[in-house]
Amino acid sequence: MRQLYAMDTFFYHGLGSYPFEARCAMLRELGYDATYLTLWDEQAWRDLDRLSSARETYGLEVAAVYAVLDLTQSPDAPEAARITAMLERLQGCGRVELALTMGDSGLAPSDPEGDRLAIEWLSRLLSIAERNRIRISLYPHVFFWLERWEDALRLTNRLDHPLLGIAFGSFHWFAVDGRNLKEALTACAPRLHAVNLCGSRKLPPGSGLPASIETIDRGELDVFYLLGALKATGYDGMVGFQGYGMGGDAYGNLERNRQTYTRMTGLLDRFPDWAASGWNDSR
Repeated sequence: MRQLYAMDTFFYHGLGSYPFEARCAMLRELGYDATYLTLWDEQAWRDLDRLSSARETYGLEVAAVYAVLDLTQSPDAPEAARITAMLERLQGCGRVELALTMGDSGLAPSDPEGDRLAIEWLSRLLSIAERNRIRISLYPHVFFWLERWEDALRLTNRLDHPLLGIAFGSFHWFAVDGRNLKEALTACAPRLHAVNLCGSRKLPPGSGLPASIETIDRGELDVFYLLGALKATGYDGMVGFQGYGMGGDAYGNLERNRQTYTRMTGLLDRFPDWAASGWNDSR
């Protein structure tokens, strides 16, 4: 059975955020298998050292640590050096998800002119990952240089390293393009380290993001079909939920997602043809 995790994005809201201990306790109570840490503020960086206690204290694995790397920075630039040092000292986690940007380079998202810098940086980080037995997952992210699953697949194929793979996010796929889902999942399958899901609907221009992030039973993105397409690839790795900007009742949203996921996967086990024939995704 796939391990189920929730990104810590669920626990940030307009009034602040839940502390690390409360997040882990909620996930344990709800029956999740793993926690997740996004390195986006100083408190999160301080929480990094707490990850090693997640298994013993809460019975949780660590799905991943997420960081954003500006490829135009030199290795000794403060933020870049911090990510390198994180890989050197990481405990209690076997995987890092990296979103890649290009700073003020002027390169558009997905521009292959950035591949040289990406390969130089990833080669450097993979040498550290080899020593510490850490997997690195490329995380396609809307508006970033590494924006599409095709970008992540291109880089992983060029480097062809056993510790380098892809984290596929349904939100970013849907927000950037939202087409040819079966093709995307099938192409990425040999390199897939993780998949995270949310419900989404396209938003009008000027909304900030191209699409919404909702619980998996809401929105126009059919998560049931997506799970069917994922099942067809034979993928049996970790599945997580994205909750960025959702706000509201974190516990309730996570409970709703877990219950919905259990129902959907149960139906797919009983009626696999429902999703296989339900959607022409080439449109």
